[in-house]
Amino acid sequence: MKTQTSLLALSVATSILAAGTTYAAEYASKDEEGELIVPERIVSEPVKSKVELGIGYVSDDAYRFGRYNGLQTKGAFLVGDIDSRKFFEDGRFYHARGTRLGLESRYFRIDGGKQGSYKLFLEWDELPYYIDNTGRTPFLGIGSQTLTLPPTFTDIDTDLYPSLNSFELKTKRERLGVGASFIPKERWQVDIDASHETKKGVNATGSALATSATGLIGGSAISFLPSPVDYETDKVNAKLYYTADAGQLELAYHASQFNNANRFLSWQNPFSPTGSLGRMSLAPDNEFHQISLNGGYTLPYNSRLTGVLSTGRMTQNEYFLPYTINPAVSTSALPRTSLDGEVWLTTGQLKLSSVPLTKLRLNAELRYNERDNETPVATYDYVVLDSTLTQQATNTPYSFEDNQFKLDANYRFNALSSLRGGYKYKQMKRENSQREKTEENTLFAKWKVKPVSVVDLALYAEAGSRDGSDFVIPPGTNPALRKYNLADRDRTKVGAMINYMATEKLFLSARADYNKDDYTNTIIGLTEATQPVVTLDFSYQPRNNITTYGYYTYESIESSQNGEAVGLPTTPGPGTPPAATTPTGANWQADFEDKFDTIGVGAKWTDLGKWDVGADLVYSKSNGNIDMKNLVSPGTESQYPDNSTKLTSLKLWTDYHYSKKLVYKLSYWYEKYDEDNWAIDGWAPYDQSAVQNTLLFGNQTLDYDVHVISASASYRY
Repeated sequence: MKTQTSLLALSVATSILAAGTTYAAEYASKDEEGELIVPERIVSEPVKSKVELGIGYVSDDAYRFGRYNGLQTKGAFLVGDIDSRKFFEDGRFYHARGTRLGLESRYFRIDGGKQGSYKLFLEWDELPYYIDNTGRTPFLGIGSQTLTLPPTFTDIDTDLYPSLNSFELKTKRERLGVGASFIPKERWQVDIDASHETKKGVNATGSALATSATGLIGGSAISFLPSPVDYETDKVNAKLYYTADAGQLELAYHASQFNNANRFLSWQNPFSPTGSLGRMSLAPDNEFHQISLNGGYTLPYNSRLTGVLSTGRMTQNEYFLPYTINPAVSTSALPRTSLDGEVWLTTGQLKLSSVPLTKLRLNAELRYNERDNETPVATYDYVVLDSTLTQQATNTPYSFEDNQFKLDANYRFNALSSLRGGYKYKQMKRENSQREKTEENTLFAKWKVKPVSVVDLALYAEAGSRDGSDFVIPPGTNPALRKYNLADRDRTKVGAMINYMATEKLFLSARADYNKDDYTNTIIGLTEATQPVVTLDFSYQPRNNITTYGYYTYESIESSQNGEAVGLPTTPGPGTPPAATTPTGANWQADFEDKFDTIGVGAKWTDLGKWDVGADLVYSKSNGNIDMKNLVSPGTESQYPDNSTKLTSLKLWTDYHYSKKLVYKLSYWYEKYDEDNWAIDGWAPYDQSAVQNTLLFGNQTLDYDVHVISASASYRY
């Protein structure tokens, strides 16, 4: 059920009322008698406004290249930017700025008001998300909540390919924001803002219908589906500030309301067009309200206390859909008309910082985070894939308490070296989880030294260990399985960093980090994860008007996971829980390795007569490898191909300063992207010999090779 109150309308009305009172200052203040004081720099500074207008051209259609910037289509586009501001002697001002105004990723904001009196703003923001345009599907009604097959579609083997139509996976977000800021009296300030956001388009999802009593594993008809996106989100923020000589206080309220125009997605089964139908629920309407209080106070002995306290309430009461759209499945009545979901969030933080000695700084911090899920518990029929009633299930609302404590100290021995170290403690208590309680203890240290005047060196390390209560394994789950976020874990982090000022013009830097997680008592699940990272960079300025830079980064993400293949349990009848699986230990292992290499160089040369020129080059590549090992019969395992990507991006630009006010600009952007992805490449929409009873989109990787040129003129006034 949708809430009738419009948060956006409420906030806009509040902002208009606020605009009729005395408003806040961002750039000015008042004297003891309340007269406006406009800073001299505002009156005397020259006006800094500019407008840029031009045209650009994209050489080829490239959906991935234009994913977020709106340059996905071959052809011309408008270059349009504006940054206009004006200050008046009586304190009035305005500031308008806009970027990418000729593209779908445009942004515009205008601020206005009177210094020391008030400030208002209006903001518009757009963001496209072009996902894929290579997919094909036989479904009609794309963009709606009902997908149907053509009337002539009777058999997937003969009717699929003549019925396929191309479509685009894409979404578009548009957001309108308004706000006001004012000071009702000395030391007080009020900020109010609101936004209304829409998101429309088509995204991808997948679901299945059972074709036998064994459900998903034993038999099912799987379909990739174009899912409608038609969202509206309203947000409101209101803040009240108080500033005293020794402290500050902020009281804030936040509200958000999400509405989805589509409650469900239904589709015909392409493997049985005249038979079963499928239906799945989509993201439900929901609300969130939060009140928070935070502040800080300066204490004696060079100490300061800061704190945050907030409480929030999330609700979701969208009407339930029936258990199934399939009339052949007999179910009982729903125990409730909606979930009536209710979750309370409470957060608290208290931090004390002190400098008892000139060389010693101490910090102590407490954090508390609670999720109290008060959603009612009920027993529901369990229908497998909209087709088969197997048993009953009870929802288990998840709640937790997160308590953290941190203590650290930093001691500066002299101007050349310092040592920082500390201790962290984290305790998690959970309800309706496989592990009721976990505790984690961590020690960390960092040593900084300056052995010579041109070298800075830092060494740092961290070691932590997590364990907890006994596991409670649900029926039907392998007792040896451990979820990585609950499992016992030893974590180690080490690193080093060095900065070297080789000359007044050459700066060199290097950093290396190594992170390792060892899941000590896990038999089935994630057993180990490591992440080494190395970064090198430099900057060189051979002349005052020439700047160059370069960097290289290497990162490797490695992990190992154990698993066990077991036989399918017998499907129980309604009301009977599935039989527990008896483990025999891990019988397969998968080692994952993802490597990333990125290198970049650039240069900028200014005051070359009337010219400025610049160049930036970035090259990045990645490789993903999965090594499967059969622990029972080594050498019999099948292997996945590697995944790899390569990206080359080159930008060249030049500015010609025709006069102090007028600048002509010319830019060139070349980008090439190649991807090899076994999960996408070469898959047809339907290939029964490769993947049984599965309808895909038949997408292909979105490689591209694109040139973009633009010419514009920038005028300052």
